[in-house]
This record gives sequence, C-alpha cells and structure tokens, in this order.
Amino acid sequence: MKMRVAARRMSRFGFGFALMLGFLLMESAMASHWRGPNQNGVFPSGSLPVSWSREGDNLRWKAPYGSRSAPLVMNGRVYLINRAGEGERLQERVIALDLETGEVVWEHRFNVFLTDIVAHRVGWANLGGDPETGYIYAHGVQGLFFCFDRDGEVVWTRSLTEEVGRISGYGGRTNSPTVAGGLVLISFLNSSWGPQGKGLHRYLAMDKRTGEMVYWAAPSGKPLDTTYSVPVVVEQDGRAILYTGLADGTIVSLDPLTGERIWQVPLSKRGINVSVVVGGGKVYAAHSEENFDSTEMGRLVCLHAGTGEELWRRDGLGVGYASPVLQSGTLFVSDNSANLHAFDAATGESLWEVNYGKEAKGSPVYGDGKIYVGEVGGVYHILLAGREKGKVIHSIEFKEPNGSPVEIFGTPAIHGSAVLLPTRTDLYCISRKTGAPPASVVPELDDKKISRFSAPRKLQIQPAEGWVNAGQQIPLRVFSMDEQGNRREEEAPSFAIKGLSGQVGDDQIFHAGESSRVEAGTITATVGELSVAARIRTLPLLPYREDFETLPEGLPPPGWISSKLKCQVSQTEEGKILRKLADRPAPPFARLRCYMLPPIDIGYTVTADILGVSKKNRFIPDMGLINSRYLLILTGTTERTRKLRLVSWAPIPRIQKEVEFPWDPDTWYVVKLSVDRLEGSDGGQGLIRGKVWSRGEPEPHTWSIEMVDPSPNPRGSPGLYAYSVSITSKSKGTEVLFDNVEIIRNAD
Repeated sequence: MKMRVAARRMSRFGFGFALMLGFLLMESAMASHWRGPNQNGVFPSGSLPVSWSREGDNLRWKAPYGSRSAPLVMNGRVYLINRAGEGERLQERVIALDLETGEVVWEHRFNVFLTDIVAHRVGWANLGGDPETGYIYAHGVQGLFFCFDRDGEVVWTRSLTEEVGRISGYGGRTNSPTVAGGLVLISFLNSSWGPQGKGLHRYLAMDKRTGEMVYWAAPSGKPLDTTYSVPVVVEQDGRAILYTGLADGTIVSLDPLTGERIWQVPLSKRGINVSVVVGGGKVYAAHSEENFDSTEMGRLVCLHAGTGEELWRRDGLGVGYASPVLQSGTLFVSDNSANLHAFDAATGESLWEVNYGKEAKGSPVYGDGKIYVGEVGGVYHILLAGREKGKVIHSIEFKEPNGSPVEIFGTPAIHGSAVLLPTRTDLYCISRKTGAPPASVVPELDDKKISRFSAPRKLQIQPAEGWVNAGQQIPLRVFSMDEQGNRREEEAPSFAIKGLSGQVGDDQIFHAGESSRVEAGTITATVGELSVAARIRTLPLLPYREDFETLPEGLPPPGWISSKLKCQVSQTEEGKILRKLADRPAPPFARLRCYMLPPIDIGYTVTADILGVSKKNRFIPDMGLINSRYLLILTGTTERTRKLRLVSWAPIPRIQKEVEFPWDPDTWYVVKLSVDRLEGSDGGQGLIRGKVWSRGEPEPHTWSIEMVDPSPNPRGSPGLYAYSVSITSKSKGTEVLFDNVEIIRNAD
C-alpha cells in the first residue's frame, strides 16, 4: 500500500486549537479503548447473552483470525493485530473485519525483524483508535509503529527500533498506543544517542495526524523488566491526567500534554504489567511480584488520584496480568490463579470470591450485569457479577484436534449487543439479538468549551527529535503552553545550535551544513525565560565512510543508535577503532545492534573491518553487519562449529541460510553485506549476499553466502552487530572491534 503522509502546516493558533479540540473529544475517543469508554473494563451495552455455543446458539459470526490482544471496535469494524502466514511468509498483520458479518474488509502485513520475540507472541500490543480522525494505531513486535486510516491506507509510519533505539525482550511484552487529544503516546525501553544512550522506560508523544515527535518523557527509574501496562487518560480538575505502571515497579501520574510527572509511588521490585483503573478520585493498581517494602508477593492498592497517597491495600494478592473492573463502587479483580475477587472500592473490604479456572492473563470485562473472561487453558466464562455475590453461569472450552487447549490471552470487547471473544486461533462474535451492532458515533463539537490562552508556562518544539540530510533543511515550530494545556505557536523565538553545523534562518528553518559524517546535537529555542531543545541529526549522503580517527575516545560516534556502555571509540597501536565492550555481565549488554543511520530504501551495501577478540583461547564472540533488517553473522562460541549466517528474525527464523566458515579469532576480516531487489521481480523478491575475506588480501569475486527472500524487507538501517560471551563480574568477555565502515548505494 502506498504511504500517505498528512503533513500540513497549521496556522499560528491552528495546532493549539486542534490539540484542545482533541481533548474535547476525549470522552468519545475512550469508546474505542480496549477497556471500554471509561477505561475501567465496563462497557455500556444492550441485553447480552448468558450462554452461547460454537454451533450457533447466540453466535453472530466466527472468523478464523485469532489474537493474543484485545479487539478494537471502531468505524463499524473490528480491528485485530496478529500473526499471518507460514514459513518464509510468516508476518505480523493488522486486519479489519466488518462488525456485522465478520468478513475481512482489509489487511496489512509486514515483516518481523531484529527482535528476540518468538512467533507465537507476535501481535502482542493492543491497537489504539481515534474516533476523531478514524485512525488506527498499531505497535508491532519489531518496533514498527503504524497509523492507518479507516480503509487501511498507511497515513504514516515509524520504525522505533532503528530510529530511536527501542528495546524489546524475548518475552514479547510490547506496549500499546494511547491517544490523548492531538497526540498518540507510546512507551518502551530505549537506548538511543547522546543523553538518551542510558537505557530507561521512556514515553514518546507524536502528533497523531503526522507522526512528528512532540516530546520525550522519562518518568521511570532504572528499568527492571520489559512491561506492558496500558496508560489510562482521564479528565480531572479540568485537565487531562495519565496514570500507568512503569518498568521500575512504580505507579506514576503524568501530564499527557507534556510528559511532566505529577506524582510517583513505588509498588513492586519488578516492572508493572497490570493496567490501572481510575474512578471516583482513586487509582487502583496491582502486581504479583515481590513488594517494594517487604518480601511478601503481590499487592492490590488504592491510591488518591490527586496525590498518590495510599488509601488502602490488600497484601499477598497476586494480580500480575489481568486489569481490574470498576463498576458502581465495586472493584472486580482476577488474580493469577483465575479467582475473581470483589472488593468495596472505597474501603478495600472483601465482598466475595469465586474461582473460574486455573490461569488468568486476559482481563475481565463487564456489561449487562455479567463479566466475560477467558483463561489461558482455553475456556471462556460468563459470570453473574453483583455487589453481593458472583457466580459462573456458563463456560465453553476450546481444544485443538489433538486435545490440547486453544490458549486465550486476549481480552473480550463489548459493543452494543455484541460480545467479541478472541482466542489464539479465532474470533467469536456472540449476541442475543439479530441485526448489526450500533456503529461508533462521534459527537458534534462545542467550540465554546475551548478556553483562552493564559500565561505561558512551558515551551515545546517540533520536531522534538528529527533528522535531515546534509545540505538540506528541516522546519522548526515552537509552541508555548499554558496551565490549561492550550498551545500557541510562537513567531519569533531565538535559536542556539550545539553539535551541528548549519544555521536557523528567520523563517525558523534549520539549514544543515555540508557534512560527510553523522552529526548529532541540539537546537535550543528560547522565548522570554522559557527554553526547549530539539534532538537533531544531520545525515551524510551516500557513500558514507567512517574510520573513527577524528572522533573522541570513550563515546560512540555521534548520532549512532548505541549506548557508550556498549561500544566506544578506542585508541589502539594501529589507530582508532570502535570497540564493542564486554565488561558488564547483565544480558542486555552482551548484544550490540548499533544503527548508524535511520532506515533507508533497499539497494545498498555495508562493509566493515571486524575482529573478534578471544578469551582463554576458547571463547569467541559472534560478530557481523546489519543491512535492510537482515544480519550477516560470523558465529563463535554460540555454535559448535563456526558459521556464516544470513538471517532477519533469529528466534524463529522466517528465512535463514548458513554455511560452515572456520574463521579465526584475533584476526581482522573485511565483511560485506549487500541487499538488493532481484531484477524483474517488481519488489517481490530480495537478494541478500554476504562476503568475508582476510584484511589485506584481494576481495574475492564470489560471494561467501547468499539467499533469496520472497517477502523482502523494503528498507532498513545499516548497522553493526556483536554478541559477547564469557562476561563475568571479575573479567571482561569477548570484545569485538570495528574499523573502516562504509555504506554505498548499489549500482543501478
């Protein structure tokens, strides 16, 4: 599908007006939230079924499209993110189904790459929706972030891993997007360039229409896990407030317009996965790990929404995955062992408890006096749930032909008279009534509610982060913001540039200097006593060569996506090189994926000199290159025999080829990786080729390894790869050295 980028210059007051207009629509936008219009697990509904069957009793339709996340209902359609295809065509997919019939309206497939997440955890994050624009937001396990319009056209997209250093773990935990007014927010662990080289759980806010970066926020302390708590955004005291759990085990309250932290409360010694529930001026949060202030496992806590003060707690309750339901003063909570608890929301008094299964991951939802919830072992349950008692009234089991369960990780959704129930393999729509469920409605706008701009308290600059090719230009816009969140574009800010060649003209356009290497720095805008800085990179035109000789020691090259804790420029007897460090035993520091440029179109070659440093003559690192989301790896101790490998998605290789290649440690090699489209394939196939030879010897005419990809990556970042082994707290492991890096366009 062709990409359409909605990039229009707004008037001085236009963007601020649009941002506030978005918040006036916030209540409507919540109707597309995976947890209901108030994000608390409660859905307004008609009369809902008390039982159903796969043979047709109260079954509106069944579609063979499963998901491990929650369905999103909007635009008269049901949207899912899931896995599609098999073998070399295994991909991630966003798919839209007709809400009335379950028939496919459109789908968009995209490759998985450069992640440790395995195939059965693809499609982890919930989709986000914005009824104001009709846009759908999707965060893939590989870091692709899409904005789709109602008809499945790509409005804009970003590659968060390659562009800003998003980090993903092998477990699959991927954060879900949240729409807040004119912004779409996404959080993740990241380690990027400059001050953001330090790995933290950060929030990135983007213009929901264009994808332009609006701000970064780092409310978290040292991250303990990858997590997936979904933020809740509510209106409180006339302003929007965001509440969520973080990777450092805390619950935090933020201003979603700016990312500023309001309060933060420690809860767990591990990261928080459960999404909070907010209502009645209170925030309800839970976890199932060790408590921050005791050795006891698990806690359910009620906090004051304005201050974070603890109002009550229930210790020893293990609620690590499923988010609570808040209904008319009663809090329904599913613990990890699939027990549904009811508590008085004001006091924490236990009202009742009922068991419905063995293991709970998906969250319960409430409608028409009933709770719909699944358990991992392949059973969906319907419970009568009131303040006085709860009771399982219906259960239906799903099994594979071999008798194993069809697992259920997702959360149901309710829309009108319909309940949507996702399993790993299928989606069921059940209803007591015939006819189509009601379509989503966007209310008319009341312009009178928009407040006037008062005294500015903060500046924002757009883009908050961006890049521009050498000799070209990028426009900058500076906004002042008042206490109510109104924004006003400033006409005459002053600018100061650090770390970049070039200048900002009177037209507020940064004109980048002519540079043959990556530059990275800041452009600071000042209005009165307020200032704000944008993170900007200037990118060289290809060919790009880096020998590290003029770069300072102890840091990565400017603008390369990598932390100084992973790689640094170092002086050797032969000159300066880039050294992949191996002095931190924590697993995240063992692997290096260093991206030198943001994604560029397929059809280029990366070359570098590489040396793998051995340890005790028996431990040897892996090392190699990245090109268009493919890796060329010389394997070391991780394999019984040394090999040369081509791969794009290593945990479950969609496509991979390897040959034995007995390379020697402590020896310099020249490594080349080229990716191109096959002639006459119309983009349908990609040719990936690798070549390795001893430095100082003539380049061989033949390629050492090559493969053809029937579903090629259309673009990607050039990068360096290394994996160190035998790292201990007392001795460093196997380092990797890089020199004479070159990126060139392939000949036409």
